[in-house]
Amino acid sequence: MYNLAYEFVQGDHQHERHLTRTMRGKLPMIYQKNNLVAMFALVFAACSSSPEPLELNLTATDIAYDISNISATVSQNVSINFVNDGALEHNFIIDEFGIDNLLKSGENVAISFTPEKPGSYEFYCNVAGHLEAGMNGTLTVTE
Repeated sequence: MYNLAYEFVQGDHQHERHLTRTMRGKLPMIYQKNNLVAMFALVFAACSSSPEPLELNLTATDIAYDISNISATVSQNVSINFVNDGALEHNFIIDEFGIDNLLKSGENVAISFTPEKPGSYEFYCNVAGHLEAGMNGTLTVTE
């Protein structure tokens, strides 16, 4: 690190001796401080940033959801506008998050949650016969 002064002023030996005499040990310290500040800024930015919120519409029709896979990340706020466009009642359930919303035909509800652990979670409708007919999907949460 102390050779930075020599590389910086190549060719000017008189200036080089002066710089070496007056700045010895100071030039590298400036670089070390700047590197340390930059490192802390990056760590702080990484720790304080949270994922962008996930907002989506999920529509239930008779015996189907219009989305079968949802991807989110840990600590990401997930907001789902759940709409029942079917003629029958439908619900949206994710057991691990305590979500259970039963809607009559034409109703909608806003659902929000924040997953804290990675994993695959099933969402489904448990109205009689709907899950068995394939009214389910997967929420995949990654780091």
